[in-house]
Amino acid sequence: MEEELTAVSPPPAAATILYHTPPPPAKERTALWLLLAVFTGFMLPVCACGVLAVAGLTGIGVLGSGSAYTASGIGDAVAVVRVEGTILSGDNTNSSTDAVSGTVISQLEAAAAGPTIKAIILRVDSPGGSVTGSAQIWEAISEMEKPVVASMAGVAASGGYYVSAPADYIIARPDTLTGRLGVIMTLYDATELIEKAGIKVIDITSGENKAIGSMFAEMTPEQRQILEDLTTESYTEFVRVIAEGRNMSETDVLALADGRVYSGRQALENGLIDALGDFDQAVQKAAELGGIPGEPRIVEYEQMPSIAEFLTGFSTQLGKTEADRALELFSELTAPKLEYRYLGPGAE
Repeated sequence: MEEELTAVSPPPAAATILYHTPPPPAKERTALWLLLAVFTGFMLPVCACGVLAVAGLTGIGVLGSGSAYTASGIGDAVAVVRVEGTILSGDNTNSSTDAVSGTVISQLEAAAAGPTIKAIILRVDSPGGSVTGSAQIWEAISEMEKPVVASMAGVAASGGYYVSAPADYIIARPDTLTGRLGVIMTLYDATELIEKAGIKVIDITSGENKAIGSMFAEMTPEQRQILEDLTTESYTEFVRVIAEGRNMSETDVLALADGRVYSGRQALENGLIDALGDFDQAVQKAAELGGIPGEPRIVEYEQMPSIAEFLTGFSTQLGKTEADRALELFSELTAPKLEYRYLGPGAE
């Protein structure tokens, strides 16, 4: 008999099974981002309300353009706008400790627009500075419909007096240094130095006066006259501003505007200010002129860092090389500029 054969299958070989988690579907990722966006959109106004609530409790308000004000209480107020440090011409800036015209003007405009602000104190502690910056601030004060009281601190000279002149009332301390009415243009002559150093400077210019005021070339009589005419023009405008603001004749102003410095007492005697006093007296006078009975509320302005400055810090300054700083100093020394500025004791 034939033997029946049964085919036996060999045992299956051991198999290795790998387990892995597949990536979430694209729809799930989209839903996650959508949920995050909704949450962020909800929290932003909540946080903003929290900031405003804290601002209301602490008396801090936002004016825009990086400005903020601090105040206390409710009711009619006197605003304080500070002109401290060297007066510079420029737009709003949050990183300067000087009196930049754009910053001062934005605060004056905010005070003018504030419905509860009835008067403004211009707190001046400045040796002056840029002719243009001083003129810009002067123009803004001249346009104020609300009463302005200039309160002079330690120094309110040259451009510091210029911006005070259109105020309705000027108060200074007896020891305030003011006056210094005039214009200055500072130039440097390094011709002897470069000659000793064996340096030859070659200027290629489009005209004979393009390099006027250069520290590397001796000034011609014609060039000197050009710069003197510019100085005289600015001086004439300074005299006009004082005469208009103080209701004086230009002849009387010319007798005072010889560049000398006056103490607060002397300024009172010659009609450059209205009274002697400190900041408290200025507050009282501003309240009186603004029709505020009793103790007025004080609104103080300050510049807040913009978002860009907060995020970047002062990276622009930190990123400057020694060559960049040297070039800035070189430009400062070689560029002629007119200034209403006091360069004496007590001035910065």
